[in-house]
Amino acid sequence: MTIGEPTDEQLVQLVLGGERERFAVLVDRYKRGITNFIGAGVRSQADVADLAQETFLRSYAHLGTFNPSLGRFSTWIYHIARNVVRTHLGKTLRRPQAQELGEDRTIENALPDLSVEADPAGGILRAEAEADVRAALADLPERTRTVLALRYYDNMEYQTIAETMGLSLGNVKTLIHRGKLALAAKMLERERKAVDALAQKRSSSGVPHALLVF
Repeated sequence: MTIGEPTDEQLVQLVLGGERERFAVLVDRYKRGITNFIGAGVRSQADVADLAQETFLRSYAHLGTFNPSLGRFSTWIYHIARNVVRTHLGKTLRRPQAQELGEDRTIENALPDLSVEADPAGGILRAEAEADVRAALADLPERTRTVLALRYYDNMEYQTIAETMGLSLGNVKTLIHRGKLALAAKMLERERKAVDALAQKRSSSGVPHALLVF
């Protein structure tokens, strides 16, 4: 949003006042963030698109329940997205248990740089790396996955995350710290499995074991 543009809360009032087309502005503002947020916990891109659409449909249908005195519109709509994802995952996934893991890598290093400037010829590799990160993130417990997605995909401040999640600031910091360790371990686990699978494939194809060096 730039200077001079209506705030989210002002747009809500305009929509409720009869200017329904104004809701499209809110969709444009949040569609990328909501899609990234949902994509952090849902593997299927088709499901991500459907759930993002469902989030905006629910937001529009219940816009009259938004109360700016209780919090910002961004907090409200992410609450809806979180509930949509939670309902979806409740039908399709079993939640894993949280673990204490060693700090080998951080999420900042695990998340790929997707900018063209970083590597103009590496689009495919960057896309694969992003898919790996999202798959690892999807294996984390729901609350941990949510705070990491809000922080690193949507660039939310810790206090805003706390308000969105209904947690204390201390709990958010703890979840993010532990989540970074867990995600790093998941990424290493996925890398080891990939190496083991490649080694097994080469071994079964008759390649001498001495040549299976990476």
